[in-house]
Amino acid sequence: MYEKFYGLKQNPFSLSPDPQFICMTGQHREALSGLIYSVCARPGLTLLVGEVGTGKTTLLYTLLSFLEKKRYVIAMSTNPRLSQAEFYDFLLTKLEVPCTSSLKSQQLLALQETLLRNREMGRPSILIIDEAQKLHPDLMEEIRLLMNLETPREKLLQIIMAGQPELLEIFQRSELRQLKQRINYFCKLQPLSVEELREYLFHRLARAGLPNQSLFSGSAIQTVYEYTKGIPRVVNTLCDNALRAGFAVQSQHITSSIIQEAAADLDLLPSLPPPDISEDGDVRLPLVTGDGLARTPLAPPPPPMHVSGFGRQDQAKQPVRIPMEGYADRQKSLGFLGGLLDWWK
Repeated sequence: MYEKFYGLKQNPFSLSPDPQFICMTGQHREALSGLIYSVCARPGLTLLVGEVGTGKTTLLYTLLSFLEKKRYVIAMSTNPRLSQAEFYDFLLTKLEVPCTSSLKSQQLLALQETLLRNREMGRPSILIIDEAQKLHPDLMEEIRLLMNLETPREKLLQIIMAGQPELLEIFQRSELRQLKQRINYFCKLQPLSVEELREYLFHRLARAGLPNQSLFSGSAIQTVYEYTKGIPRVVNTLCDNALRAGFAVQSQHITSSIIQEAAADLDLLPSLPPPDISEDGDVRLPLVTGDGLARTPLAPPPPPMHVSGFGRQDQAKQPVRIPMEGYADRQKSLGFLGGLLDWWK
């Protein structure tokens, strides 16, 4: 409803994992580069780990769009609750394996023949599993055994598993130590920083038809960060509700107060600032600013000290802050990543 009012061509904050809306921040480029490299190098097993809502599925669909253009044969599973029989039925169907037998031995033979044929045709086969932290241990073992399908030089089936941080804890189990040893690449996504959040909003609004971002004020962006802690999925939900609230009051700009109203409707709580401790050990009460949020002004910490080789204390060199790349240049990295596929073949 609010799209026309704000001059948007589509909803900028949809929760669907649309690759055209992916914002290539530094960490997203690094993760996508790692996934593409692992696919081209064909090592076996790659992990993509990130907290709930950090964009793992969107990144997987972005990878999927690259691979489909290069004619890779892909089976992407988004339902980890399949039984073993259902899993093999899914795998054979997606990889176009001709097999009518219900016997597992016959299915594996047919699968191996198809994988070899695909490889000879220059069409590597890939299995992508989302929400992998919910896989049953028996299905984890079946996935490990699939990695035994190989030639003396390379794996016939590349496997990418994406999941929440608890996936790493699952791999610590003794019964999964053989699968853990086969992890060749590890990619990670974390919540957005404030600068990344600002770029994220800019990108999604531009993709939706608003190239000049003047809709969200600077204080509103800061407020979004305080309520969402940089989790993209929560950012989308909060900003979508904020646009609805702004449209309801016919506000041309989304202010901090509108963000707070939308956050209250969603029962979101702002992140609390660290306590301000005085030299006497007393906790100073936070100041309440005009936007209603409690913030504690903290003095910047002193620069860290280190002991030089000559025994005297020197101030550690402060890292030089590299200016953030231009938005257009950052998005061009998608083309660079796509070129990796040709380069590593």
